[in-house]
Amino acid sequence: MNQQPPSKHDQVLFHLVVNLQMMAMQQLGKIQDPATGESTRDLNQAAGTIDILEMLKEKCRTGTPEEITKVMDQVVMDLQLNYMDELKQDHTPQDDTEAGPATAEKSSTADEPATETGTPQGEDEACDN
Repeated sequence: MNQQPPSKHDQVLFHLVVNLQMMAMQQLGKIQDPATGESTRDLNQAAGTIDILEMLKEKCRTGTPEEITKVMDQVVMDLQLNYMDELKQDHTPQDDTEAGPATAEKSSTADEPATETGTPQGEDEACDN
C-alpha cells in the first residue's frame, strides 16, 4: 500500500484542530492555562470553540485524509461530552468549597447563555444559511 505523506495544508489543519482542542479544554476548566498556570472556566467561550471545530469538521469532510477526519470527529465528540459534563456540574448540588460565592458568581454570568442553548450542536443550521 502506497500512502502519501500528509500535505502541508493537512498538517496545518491537524495542528489547528489540536490547538483548538487545547483551547476548549482550558475554557472548560479541564486543564491549566500554560501562560498563567491557573485553571479557569468559561462555558460560553468553550461552546464557541466547539462550534468552530464542528464547522471545520463539516466543511473539511471532502478532500481531507481519513486519519485527520477521524481525529476531528473524536475531538469534537470528546469536547461535547466534556461540555455536557461541565453543564451537569453546574446543576448538581455542591457540598465542597465551590458552593461559596464563586459558584453564585459563575452561574449568574458566563454560563447562562450556554445552558439556555444546550450543547453546541445546533450550528448545522447556521452553516447552511
